[in-house]
Parts: sequence; C-alpha cells; structure tokens
Amino acid sequence: MINKVLHLLAIAFLTFSNQANCQFRFESYALHQVHLIDVNQGQVVENQTIVINKDQIIGIHDSHEFAGSDTIQLLNFKDHFVTPGLIDAHIHLGTNPSGKDNLEDTKKKLRHLLRNGVTTVRDMAGDTRYLNYLSRQAMLDEILSPDIYFSALFAGESFFKDPRTKEAAQGMTAGEAPWMRSINDNTDLNRIIAEAKGTGATGLKIYADLDESNVRKIVQAAHSQGMKVWAHSTVFPARPSQVCSAGVDVMSHATYMAWEGAKEVPADASNRFRKHDQFNADDPAFLKLVKLMEKNRTILDATIALYKRYFPDSALYQYGVSLTKLAYESDVSIGVGTDMQIDLTTTAAIFQEMAALQEDVGMEPMDIIRAATLVNAEMIGQENSIGSIEAGKKANLLVLKSNPTTDISNLKNLKVVIKNGQLYNPK
Repeated sequence: MINKVLHLLAIAFLTFSNQANCQFRFESYALHQVHLIDVNQGQVVENQTIVINKDQIIGIHDSHEFAGSDTIQLLNFKDHFVTPGLIDAHIHLGTNPSGKDNLEDTKKKLRHLLRNGVTTVRDMAGDTRYLNYLSRQAMLDEILSPDIYFSALFAGESFFKDPRTKEAAQGMTAGEAPWMRSINDNTDLNRIIAEAKGTGATGLKIYADLDESNVRKIVQAAHSQGMKVWAHSTVFPARPSQVCSAGVDVMSHATYMAWEGAKEVPADASNRFRKHDQFNADDPAFLKLVKLMEKNRTILDATIALYKRYFPDSALYQYGVSLTKLAYESDVSIGVGTDMQIDLTTTAAIFQEMAALQEDVGMEPMDIIRAATLVNAEMIGQENSIGSIEAGKKANLLVLKSNPTTDISNLKNLKVVIKNGQLYNPK
C-alpha cells in the first residue's frame, strides 16, 4: 500500500510541476529512495530518505529503515540522485539598473538561473540599493530567484574613470557611494567599511589600482567588522602573492595569476587583459604562489570559461587553465564562478565553467560538485547553512535523473529544483 501512495504522490507532484506556476510547497515531505551526493565525504550514499520541514532538512535516513509518518508527504524518487543546490560565485546583476539590468529583465534572468539549478549567487559589484531589494525578495521567495549575496566595490581613485562605476552609482558620485568607494592612503577605512556593511553587502570586492599596503589595511579593517574580502588575483600594482599575503578570503580570475611571473605589474588595471611576452607555467613563482594560497586557505574563483567564450585568442585561457590546474594539484580550494552575461536562450553558464574544469583542468566530477556547492558557500560565509546535504541546513537541493559524479554534465539532467524547501519544475 505504501508504495502505491508513494507512486501517486510523485505523479501528482510531477503533473503539478509541469504547469505554468512551476512551484509547489509541502509543509513536511521526504525525498524517498534517493542516492545522496555527500560533498563532505566525497561519496554517493545510496538509498536515502531526506526529510524536509518548511525550508530545512530535518533528517536523513536509510530508506529501508524509514517508517514514515502521517504528517510527512512521501515523494518517491527511486534511483534519482540528490545534490546540494548549485551556487554561482561570480555574477553581475546590478551594474546598470536603469539600463540593461532593468527589473523585469533581471527577474527573468534570476528565474532562468533557479530553473537551471542555481539556488544561490554571489554578485561581484553593482548598485547595492537594487541588489538589496532583489535579495530581500529572493530570501522571502517573493520572486523565483536564487538567494543573492553581494559586495561593495573598493578600488584606487584612478579606477573610477571606468564608466561602469558611474552606472552603478547613479544618483551619487562614483567613488563616494558606500558601495562604490575610492580608496587612498588617508581613507577612514573603519567608517567606510561600516557604511558598506550597512548597504547589506556580505563582502568587499577589491578591484584594482591599489598597492599591497592598502590591500592589507582593507582586509584587516573588514575582517574586524565581520566582512568577507574578495579580491581580483592581481589588484594592480599589487601582485597575486601580495594579495594573498594580505589575507583576502577569495582571489578571482586564474588568468590574472599570470602576473605573478611578470617582472613588473602595471600600476592600474587597464592592462589586465594584456598577453605576456613569456609565460611558463613551470615558473617556480607560480608554485610558490599556490602553496601560499593553500597555506592561507585562500579560495580561487577561477572563472576560466569566461576567457574561453569571450577571447578568441586562446593565450589568456591557457594561462587560466594552467594555473587552475596547478592550484588544484596543490590542494587549493577552487570555487565555481562564471562572470558571464546570463543568456536566457541556453543553459546556465555555470555548466560551461564546470565543463571547463573537468575537460581542461582535469578536476574530478565530485570535486567540481563540491566546488560549486560547499566551497562556494564558504566564500560567502554560509557553509553552516547551505552547500551540503545535512540535517539543520537549508533545503536547497537538486533531484537529478542520472549520476553527476560519473559525468558532470548530468547536473543538467534535472528532475526537480528545491530552494528553501519549495519545489520547482526545472527548465
């Protein structure tokens, strides 16, 4: 009798989920007879029942021993695989909310990400007035969207010639807005970091045009106020080893790490895409750098697929691939971020990044899944609430038709997306 009930409930859910609303909520329910992807232990745990109440995982049981309850709706997904929801650790939603990032288009993009299995994102610099508004709606499930964590941008004075900073600070002066701040040797860091935190930002993004001394002072002041610090791998003129030594939590763009091997680093970021006259991945300076990153537990936000997609010349991409591979071999924690425009006509860009990490860098699928879930959760300081399948964590989960630990592309083979306990029909 119980198997018949399970079957009928699963049919009812799947029928409902194919309707336009694409959203369904049970108060308490269980995903029954699934194979759980345990990113903590790096293994697949077979035939499990995951019990969810409201937005939280409240128990994980062997399905053979699970007795069930009249208060728990059982959804039988026999032989499906369940992973934590994916996290894209590098997107841009609010560079120009009055233009290309207008509200309706942004909501479409967020819905697209969620239906592709992305349940959390980290926005890497935009108008925090706008991002805070979206973040609140996403957190309360008032819109179909991943949860949104975002940053305030700090950079040297010369950087604010960049037109994007003016777009993101409309109504205020770029460099003076609390989320788009110019830094010099006389800046009152404690005050402006408090103001940045007051915008709702989780972390500071150190972009460019700052020397090692200023990077170090920003990190110390930010950490004293409980804020994460996310920096470009080269901050110009601060080279990667100096950025890492300053104590940042995350370094973005593996391609920029190539500047560690340069005799001189440009004083500003305008030359950041310049090819190097000589690049040798076996340069001892790079091994020393990744060992320092491993020692300091600095996470690498590699974003390599960005260069494969947008730069026809493969040189920059090869820098990123070579240095990400070296970091992986040296046990540096690697996350998964895209830094790409969100294209509604194709699958989410996070799948391109994961494919590049498998095919070109040589990362194992289980390590890539962990990178896109638990490591990315650590980036934003939310590893105790999301990023793995454990009792007490949020019910941000993907139900998959096939095993992603044998082929990472199986993450696209979605049956159900679950965010904050709510079930959604995938794209």
